[in-house]
Amino acid sequence: MAINRDWYPTRLAELPPFHSTFAAQCTATGTDHGLTAGDIERANVDNILVTLMVDYDDALRGYVEAWTQWRNDMLFGDPDSPFTPPPSPPVLSLPDEVFEPGIRPRTRGFANTIKADADYTQAVGEDYGIVPVEPSGPNTPAILKATSMIDHDVALKLYKGGYSVIAVDMRRGGGNWTQIGISQTAVFVDLVDPVDPGTPEVREYRVQGMQGNNRVGDVSAIVSVVTTP
Repeated sequence: MAINRDWYPTRLAELPPFHSTFAAQCTATGTDHGLTAGDIERANVDNILVTLMVDYDDALRGYVEAWTQWRNDMLFGDPDSPFTPPPSPPVLSLPDEVFEPGIRPRTRGFANTIKADADYTQAVGEDYGIVPVEPSGPNTPAILKATSMIDHDVALKLYKGGYSVIAVDMRRGGGNWTQIGISQTAVFVDLVDPVDPGTPEVREYRVQGMQGNNRVGDVSAIVSVVTTP
């Protein structure tokens, strides 16, 4: 029996690229397939909010990890260590747009309108991303964003590419790569101590998928960031 696969993303990390593609296609050809100007504007505003929400969700996760580390340092750390300020929680700033709830059902409604158009084809559905994608093996993971935080901590927003676990590497000063951890989530915080606590340093990162205890597949592109003392 055939499996009825859905086309709307189920993972938070997949929502921004989907809505970015969908909104851009709505702008390009939406009126050719039954959408109104108001529908197209709403699809673009929904895209803005989805990106803001997912980025803020990732920032919150990174903050919780940094806060947990700071709290543990305060409770259990070396009494002779210098005091460091706690991490600052992220701030969500919304642009001057009129946002509305119900993004997923509204997007499904727009998709139904497009599919009901007389000129709709499979190719059109693929352009909008509103047809199921055939399952495949994992893709190459990636680092979507590297954010410098206080005390040389760095938050990495990750695309896991279908892997349950990915390895995270770091190097600085053009030295050797060192695996600094593994991540099962879309956010990883680098808490490695700096060479000089008072001086910013350039760190480079890359990630690779893991199966069992082995690293497999291609290594991601390199992302660099300057740390904040």
